[in-house]
Amino acid sequence: MSDKLTPEFSHIVKVAELVAKKTTFEIEASAAERAALADRFDLAGIEKMAAKLTLQLAGNGEVTVRGTLHAEITQRCVVTLEPVPEIVDDEIEVLYSPHVSEENMPSTADDLEGLTEDELMALLDQPEPLTDGIIDLGEVAAQFLAISMDPYPRKEGVDIEEFVENEEAEEKPNPFAKLAGLKDKLENKNEGF
Repeated sequence: MSDKLTPEFSHIVKVAELVAKKTTFEIEASAAERAALADRFDLAGIEKMAAKLTLQLAGNGEVTVRGTLHAEITQRCVVTLEPVPEIVDDEIEVLYSPHVSEENMPSTADDLEGLTEDELMALLDQPEPLTDGIIDLGEVAAQFLAISMDPYPRKEGVDIEEFVENEEAEEKPNPFAKLAGLKDKLENKNEGF
């Protein structure tokens, strides 16, 4: 039994079955796949998601995936939670290599701890592992959607300042001032005895 999750939008390509050195795929997420991806990314909805991706094989077994992603999504405004439509158009480029192992890749934030900036940059430039000669183009598109959409969507015309409480307008009494007053009353009462 595999410990990996099944992606919501999956389009598997077996590299060994590719006939040409360069092959183009056009993929589009179904309504069910879009709904599942919307749940995964906590979106109000995904109305359209399509990608046109070209796989180019190199003599050393590496595969470059290049192409475009187009998605029409609805997020929630970070201020009002009202729906905010967004169109995501992005370029995709990923290099896969059979010479890179998943075991050598960091899997948690702890794996990155203690690395220098140069080592972190080298990780970013490192190819993705080509595991079992399979590339899931749907998951590639989903990951690019996740990093391409607006991380802080805001409804047009909404000013965040309108929704922030103005603390200066509400002067709250100091709770210690009340205690000091109570202390004074107790001392005065004790002096009367």
